[in-house]
Amino acid sequence: MIGIPWKTKGRDRSGIDCVGLALLAQKELYGREYDFPFDYDPETGDEKILLDWLEGIADEADVPQDGDLVVYRMPGIDGVVRHHIGTVVDEALLHIYPGKSSRKVKFRMKRIYKIYRAREVGSCREPR
Repeated sequence: MIGIPWKTKGRDRSGIDCVGLALLAQKELYGREYDFPFDYDPETGDEKILLDWLEGIADEADVPQDGDLVVYRMPGIDGVVRHHIGTVVDEALLHIYPGKSSRKVKFRMKRIYKIYRAREVGSCREPR
């Protein structure tokens, strides 16, 4: 999953955004398949959509572990600070930024906004 190019609203290996990469990682690495049925642009979109969706599939956690979804803040292309999502993989953060390719990096707890631990797919709630 390293080296996939950025594509806004992308959902496959030909091009992907941070939500698409999180969905792909959950499916391919952890066997969890989730639907994200929203027209969401991580660079300019309403971050409440992302957070509501996460609360429907996961519970908050205090300490990150493999497979967790990590939300942190980053400036969007319009200068507004927005939420960004990545997945904990092998004690690193698998993520992608606009204009870059997917990669794993060491992450710092101080940058994390929230950590979410996925529920079993059958126990997910509908997003608000």
